[in-house]
Amino acid sequence: MIRDYKEKDFLFGEKDFDERMESEVKPVLAQVKEGDFLGYDEKPIHYYYLINDEEKASIVISHGFCEFFPKYHEMVYYFYESGYSVFFIEHRGHGYSYRETKELDRVHATRFQSYVDDLKIFVDKVVSEKSLSKNYYLYCHSMGGCIGAIYLESHPKDFKKAILSSPMMQLNFRGTSPLVVKLLVGWSVIARWDEKYLPGQHGFDGVNTYPNCSAQSEVRHHYLFELKKQNKYYQVNGGTYRWCRESLKAMKRVIRDADKITTPTILFQAGLDTMVEPKGQEKFLENNPGIKKYSYPDSKHEIFNANDKDRKDYFMKVLDFYESDQ
Repeated sequence: MIRDYKEKDFLFGEKDFDERMESEVKPVLAQVKEGDFLGYDEKPIHYYYLINDEEKASIVISHGFCEFFPKYHEMVYYFYESGYSVFFIEHRGHGYSYRETKELDRVHATRFQSYVDDLKIFVDKVVSEKSLSKNYYLYCHSMGGCIGAIYLESHPKDFKKAILSSPMMQLNFRGTSPLVVKLLVGWSVIARWDEKYLPGQHGFDGVNTYPNCSAQSEVRHHYLFELKKQNKYYQVNGGTYRWCRESLKAMKRVIRDADKITTPTILFQAGLDTMVEPKGQEKFLENNPGIKKYSYPDSKHEIFNANDKDRKDYFMKVLDFYESDQ
């Protein structure tokens, strides 16, 4: 039975999160199925899906840097209870998908387009086969927003609606000058540092970084950290020089081609974001005035893990958009 997402207490608070995850979300997650498909280069890419028999539409989730399926457990529950089927791709280098390096805890990509090509195959081969409605919506966060934006620019007819949440369109190098970044990234080619960690990044060390992280909700951060500690496939923790070089090129492309997006799209921006710079998002929006923006000045990068007030307002706007006739 589809629930009304506007009913009181539909969304979890900070205090009841653990209890409701156990009593409400776990039974829904028990229905989730998973599998693998072959990516653009015939490498195995892992995915999850949850079919709602009363499906209004299928929501495809494109996750962020160093993320994995459990980070979206709560969100999957909200989408499912609101009447949607959910499809989740673990991008290469993440979760149980193929790695381009031997180390499980670093993100490496020889070409950023790989993510987009994999996503296209996922939509064409997996989502199209299993979706009941053949009506597709896109939800993207952070790095997944850069992937999703390129996808929308390249394949404008695949999705009927799209959300870009804190999309990666300009990296935040936390005070390092653009010139230094340019020189360092350029030198990495000469020095053959392709698979070397970026400065300040490292393998998973089991140290809980809260509150110096992208989430404001302590209970949600703790939930994910415990899962990460228990599973080596979830311990992705940093990016390589090659990933950075490829991402920089991809972000320029996203901004340049923003006007190619014709899908009704909303961009959510976090005011306390330390992962991505809002300047890139603003340039992107300037090149496509048809994209609507919502700002959360007091939220960190993960708006879906913000304080109670912002988080609940955020999910209401997300679900309102998916429910609208636009």
